[in-house]
Parts: sequence; C-alpha cells; structure tokens
Amino acid sequence: MPFPYRDPEQARPFLLEYFELTKTDPELLEAWKNLGMVVGVKIEDLGLGYTLDCTSGRDVVILDRYPEEPPGCAMKLNADVFHDIFTGRLNVMVAFGRRQVRTEGNIAGIMKLSFLLPKNIKLYKDYLRQKGLWS
Repeated sequence: MPFPYRDPEQARPFLLEYFELTKTDPELLEAWKNLGMVVGVKIEDLGLGYTLDCTSGRDVVILDRYPEEPPGCAMKLNADVFHDIFTGRLNVMVAFGRRQVRTEGNIAGIMKLSFLLPKNIKLYKDYLRQKGLWS
C-alpha cells in the first residue's frame, strides 16, 4: 500500500498532524527535546516540507514548511518511502543505503533516535487506523 495521498493539499495536514501526534508520546517528546537542533523533513515528490525545532529543550515546535535557514540536519525522501519506513515495511538503514533517504547536516543526532523507530511505527500505524487508512 503506497502513501495514502497524492494530492499535496491532502497530504500536508495529514503529515503535520502525524508529526504533532509524536509529541503526545512522552518518550518520543523527550528524545526530540533533547536533540537540540532544527530538523528539516522534505517530502520531495509532493513538494512538502516540515520543520521540527528541537532547540528550546522545553518543547518541540513543528512548522508546516521547510526551514528557511539551513537546518541542523535534514532528511529528504518521497512519500512512499516515508510511508514504508513508518509502517515498518522498509528498514530505514536499507533506505539510507539505497539513497532513498538523503540527508544533510548533522545526521548523527537523528541516528541516535533510531531506537525509537518501533514506537514511531506503532504510532503511525495507529494513526492510519484511526483515519481508516490501515487495517
């Protein structure tokens, strides 16, 4: 099953809501807060970008646009790769190796959070189920 939306105007709020949802899990939120950098996520095939500002140490600010200034680290991928990683169908290290996920900046910080991927996968699948997009 591919990413559920091909229209950027439908995908935009769907992804923003998912990123916001990650803040409801205390362990995920704490890990993001401790990251101490701005993270950019670009969904290239849909022309979408998101900013996760993790610099305050108190909260994570999520914006519906790619950072204006170069972020501390950035991940660029297409929607189907994002979907396959977060549904657990594609191993993130394999995706990096195949250059399906391209990075810029200090990606070491994000890689430190890879142990939280199973939590992200569960959260994403639950979100898809809630939306009637996963069985």
